Amino acid sequence: MPWNTSKPSDSAPADVALIERSLLRSFELHRLDPGRGEPPRVLTTTALKDHREPMERFMRIARGGMEALFGQVRDAGYVVLLADTHGVAVDFIGNPLFDQDWRRAGLWLGSCWTEEKEGTCAVALANLEQRAITVHHAEHFRAPNKTLTCSAVPIFAPDGRPLAVLDASAMESPDDRRSQHLVLQMVQSAARMAEDANFLHEFEHHHVLKLARRRDFLEVSADGMVVLDETGRIVAISQSLREQGALVAALGRSVEEVFDHRFEQVADAARQGGHPLAMRHLPTGTQCFALVRPPRRRPSAAPAQASPSMAGADALQAIAGHDPQMQTNARQALRVLDKGLAILLHGESGSGKEAFAKAMHEASARRARPFVAVNCAAIPETLIESELFGYREGAFTGARAKGARGKIAQAHGGTLFLDEIGDMPQAMQTRLLRVLAEREVTPLGAEQPVAVDVQLICATHRDLRGMVAQGQFRLDLYYRLNSVTLELPALRDRADKGLLIERLLREDGQQLYGRAVAITEAARQLLLCHDWPGNIRQLKNVLRTAMALSGGEAVGPEHLPAEIRGGQPAMLPPERMLSLGGVDAQTAVPGAPGGRDALLQALKAHQWNVTETARSLGLCRATVYRHMQRWEIVSPNRLGH
Repeated sequence: MPWNTSKPSDSAPADVALIERSLLRSFELHRLDPGRGEPPRVLTTTALKDHREPMERFMRIARGGMEALFGQVRDAGYVVLLADTHGVAVDFIGNPLFDQDWRRAGLWLGSCWTEEKEGTCAVALANLEQRAITVHHAEHFRAPNKTLTCSAVPIFAPDGRPLAVLDASAMESPDDRRSQHLVLQMVQSAARMAEDANFLHEFEHHHVLKLARRRDFLEVSADGMVVLDETGRIVAISQSLREQGALVAALGRSVEEVFDHRFEQVADAARQGGHPLAMRHLPTGTQCFALVRPPRRRPSAAPAQASPSMAGADALQAIAGHDPQMQTNARQALRVLDKGLAILLHGESGSGKEAFAKAMHEASARRARPFVAVNCAAIPETLIESELFGYREGAFTGARAKGARGKIAQAHGGTLFLDEIGDMPQAMQTRLLRVLAEREVTPLGAEQPVAVDVQLICATHRDLRGMVAQGQFRLDLYYRLNSVTLELPALRDRADKGLLIERLLREDGQQLYGRAVAITEAARQLLLCHDWPGNIRQLKNVLRTAMALSGGEAVGPEHLPAEIRGGQPAMLPPERMLSLGGVDAQTAVPGAPGGRDALLQALKAHQWNVTETARSLGLCRATVYRHMQRWEIVSPNRLGH
């Protein structure tokens, strides 16, 4: 059956492989000391409140499952923790007789279980790997945790994004790892209970089909749930179906296209109540049974709006366009969001790094919190410290009477975007590294640090690795920042330049004239062949100016700048003004003296990669191909074809 959720339990070898990788990251990436003796950090009441508030509704829903789980494991000396996607324990149930023991072990409300802080531990791995896992005794990285046994299971929101982690931990347990198999299954069952309850609550105004392969299992153990809107369209499926890829293709389709029942029949079954429908899954012919829960309240007549996370995902896809590299970037970004990983965007100036970062923020669980952008290259070195870290009253001459919150503190709970991180002074690099390691910031003139929780996204056009080799950028900070590196291609290298042009003409034309603005084929070809040293930023400015000059009529060559029409050479960056063979840009332009030799030399140097050759010569690919044909230069890759 396509939605059968029964699957083999997690194997010990699979757990061991994940644990070994985590141990390696704890040593090499996070640079943790396994012998450090203090227990996990517990957040202050104020900092904990910032983590609990976004989780309040779900915490109320999950509490019943947590209590049921605790009732099963209490006598064996376990506590039950609910952690958010940042590894912070936002809810806790334990035997109050052992409160002091729980505190000393770090199994307490507000404790922070991240791989960056604690190294290998169950909550961190469940968040990072998005799967159920047990970390038993010596499998923990830090010495104080090696007596613990912890089983953790991720919980997902109705839209499939990570929401929380449910954990059962004990300070003492048998040495045999297999003793924890049953505990892990109990945690999995409780996690699914909370997940399904949240799913039903989210869609209480919709028809919900509870599906099962066997009729007698419907009431106690459905295989999954399908949500229908007021028109009978499938708008959501439960995580149990999503994990198996079942019915994902049905999203957005009418129930009649997927099952052998009309929506009217499904609605009638809901009104009658308690009578399972015998249904057939049309694509596979599989028989199943469904209980239909009617809407708990009348749905709004207004069309359903996409959730912020889905809107953010759509924004990422829009930015990606139809370029393969950008599409890969968008997919990777969605996978690593809310995993506590720093993200580095690398690309030329104007390639859309801040827009990409904003879309990532909107697609994340932090979307309701601030997005704070800081251009490290635009702040004077004398002011960058106070700008980032803030200051207290009287910290320095000219300080505001009440002090000021720094950009890092302003981003608490949300996303901090540090643009041009390669231009940050080295003294500030040291302080930033401390913020990332300790998750707290000390304003100028303050004695006590302030806890901060931010998703860090950095961007640069510079070669940070090369800067590290030259002693211009800290190695340890570099390793902190590049957990995930996404390469944003320059506009000249994107495969969808034509579609980008059309999109901008449509979007900006709508703003200027209330409609899309057309473009002549001649003008379009000029835009496609231009090198765009200023990337997307330059393209936007050129098109907006051209639309203004055209008065809303079709944009033609006469509305484009002289450098694009061919009247002036493009202002290329200095590093691109020279060809590889030591011939200057003028000589490299086909038609100039020695042009054929320069082009041939560049092609050979780049192993006949036309894209790279065009980039080195400051030309577009179409021009390179045109002059290869003119001078009868044939790639050796094409000989014999």
